[in-house]
Parts: sequence; C-alpha cells; structure tokens
Amino acid sequence: MKNVLIITYYWPPGSSPGVQRYLKFSKYLKDYNWNPIILTVENGAHPSYDETLLNDINKETNVYKTKTREPFKIYNFLKGKKSNNISMGMIGLNEKKSLFQKLSLFIRANFFIPDARKGWLKYALKEVDTILKENKIDAFITTGPPMSVHLIGLEIKRKYKIPWVSDFRDPWTSVYYNEYLPRTKRTKKIDKMYEDSVLSNSDSVVVVANGMKQEFSDRNKSIDVIYNGYDMSDIKNINNLHTDKFTMSYVGNFKPNQNIYNLWEGLEELVNEDKIDINDLLIEFTGNVDAGTIDYIKTKKIKSQLIINDFSSHDVAVSKMINSNLLIFVIPKSKTQKLIVTGKLFEYLASLSPILSIGPIDGEASHIINKFNRDKMLSYDDKEGIKKTIMCYYSLWKKNHNKFIHKKSDISNFSRFKLTGNLAEVLNKVYYEKN
Repeated sequence: MKNVLIITYYWPPGSSPGVQRYLKFSKYLKDYNWNPIILTVENGAHPSYDETLLNDINKETNVYKTKTREPFKIYNFLKGKKSNNISMGMIGLNEKKSLFQKLSLFIRANFFIPDARKGWLKYALKEVDTILKENKIDAFITTGPPMSVHLIGLEIKRKYKIPWVSDFRDPWTSVYYNEYLPRTKRTKKIDKMYEDSVLSNSDSVVVVANGMKQEFSDRNKSIDVIYNGYDMSDIKNINNLHTDKFTMSYVGNFKPNQNIYNLWEGLEELVNEDKIDINDLLIEFTGNVDAGTIDYIKTKKIKSQLIINDFSSHDVAVSKMINSNLLIFVIPKSKTQKLIVTGKLFEYLASLSPILSIGPIDGEASHIINKFNRDKMLSYDDKEGIKKTIMCYYSLWKKNHNKFIHKKSDISNFSRFKLTGNLAEVLNKVYYEKN
C-alpha cells in the first residue's frame, strides 16, 4: 500500500465545508490501496466545532498536528472576544463596520497574501521533515482554501520532488468574495503570481467544478473534476414522515449574495393571498446566516415563522435535510455564478427531499439537477416560478401532512466512496509518471 500525505488546514473537530472533503476521502482511500497520512493544525481558526466528526477518522490514520500563528487570535482579542472562531466566507462582509473593523479588513486583505493562514507555513514545513523521516511518502496533496496551504506544496515540491496533487475547493483569485475585499493592485498581482506558480508546478490539479477546470487549463493540462459528494452512511431513516408544519429549510452557511428577495416576497404573497396558512409554515435555517438576510425577513409577516439554529452537528444537519418538506438551495450571485457547484447540493439530492433551486438556469449546478429529474433551477428573478414550486409541495403536504419523497435515482457516481476512487486514480497517475 502506498502512502499519501494530505495537507489540510481544516480537520475535525473543526466544522466547515472544507472539513468534509478530505475527512471523507481519508475514510475510504485505503479501499483503493492508498494509506492517508494527515498534516493539519493543532488549534486552528474555525467558524464552528463538531466533535462528532471525529468518529469518521479511521483509528489507524496517522494525524500530525502543529501549532500555527493566527492573526484571528489578536483580532478577536482586540475586539474583546476570547474565542479563536471566525466568520465563514462572506458572512458579515456587508455589515456596517467601525473604523477599527475597516482597518482590520484592509490589513487582512493586503498584508496576508494569499490569506491570513499563511502563518502555518513554517510550522508545517518543519513537520513535513519529521513525517518524511518516519514514513515513505509516495505522493502528497494540498487542499485549499486556505490557498496558503498550496504554498507549502510549492516548497515540498521544490525540496523533495515528490509527486504533487493540488486540490481546489474554490477558485483562487477569481473567488466571488474577493469582489468585496479592499484589495490593492499590488495585492492582486502577488496573489495571481502565487496562483500561477502553484498551478504550473503541480503534477496534477483537482477541482470541484468544470468551470474551474476551464479557468485553470491554460496553466496545467492535467486537471480532473472530482465533485464534493455525499456519504451514504450519513443518509439515514428516509421514510414517509408526518410533519406538523410545512417546513422550508436551508442547511449550511447562508451568505449575503444568497439573499434572494423574490423568494421571501413570493412566500409572503402566498400567505397574503390565503393560499398558504401562515400557521402551517416553518422557515428554518441551520448554520451561520447573514444578518442582513434575517433583518430582511423580519420586515415581513412571515417573520413569525422563522427559526434560526446557529449551529448543529453534521449528523443533525443531514437529519434536517431529510426531515424538510422543501429544501432551499441558492447559488450565490456573483460574476462566476454559472460555475458554482456547492457541496451541499449532493447531500440535498441524496436526502430525496424536494428542492427549491434558485440560480443561473444554464449553470453547472442546474445541469446536475436536471440529470436526476428534480425540479428545475429557477432564475433569481422568477418569482412566479418560485411561488409555483412552493405551492406544489405545500398542496401535497396539506392533504395528509406527510412529507413528499422523490423516487430513488442512481446518484452513486457522487458517493464519497466512488469519488475517492477517482482521487486514487489521480494519485496512481502522478505516482507512476514519476516512478
């Protein structure tokens, strides 16, 4: 069995979308004759923590942890916070800021290139030396964000010539939240230089969407798309549930550019038109939610039916998906919105719950949804289409208060087990090309 070193900032008990991808890959890699060895941080900055994720780590997996230097600790200290937690993605970027917060954001955007986790670099490289003395490493993977993890990969590649796979869960310089950061021309130039260097020096590149493959293809010709998927062991107890309320659910981090006014206005109109009894309704968010979205909903009559669950463990979050009468799925509005495929989509599909999908109708996520004969993606401005979908599933629920469940379709190609096999093929490719 060959050994692969996986360098990831995000790892349990930290909880974020970035944790799931390599937690699940490492769970199944041994089935494909690759033994994962993990390098991560000891006490990183995470938006939340989920101890239950530790159960997915194989007891035989060797996990190395190092300290790191985190500017978030200083930032939170100056704000009077004791925690090392951070907000997720764009959450809070649109909120009104104090002079101190504006200055902090400018420093974060321009003094920590490519990101504020670059303080891990020297500690990680020192630990790599130890790992290589204790193990024969046949290939290694870096995964970002944070993109500074790939700079660790550049140095390992230069020093040891080990086959390298760089994995991108998001675009780098073109990621949508960069539009909201006060980045200087100098910052953008340096960031692009790092991106070009990583892409051109990687033996192979893995991305989570075809749009990213197209974007990166001018700098590397060996690029594979391996989507985020679902783990069937997480999907439990799907049956004809009886629900007291018609529950519309969003599970995950809800960002400001996902706040689609037509959704809330359409729902409000259905209530005002007496097509939906407001007492039947429950609007439930589970995860970090943009404050502006909450404030907007609170201007509506439907505010009385709103519930916010700030955080739930992953197993509870999946249960929320399964128990929902109608899941809300919104592609963030941005210049690259057609290219976005969020990891949540595959767990949504696996739950067999109906999905109200809103986003670019000609985007990659829309094409995936269409493959499985689910309700089509609706454009951001299609209020009537949104109302029609809500009414369809509300009417079905109203008959007997049972949740509608889609027929099972073969989505096994998106299972974590099958996707790990795709990653093993990439590792085999780079290994045998060098040996």
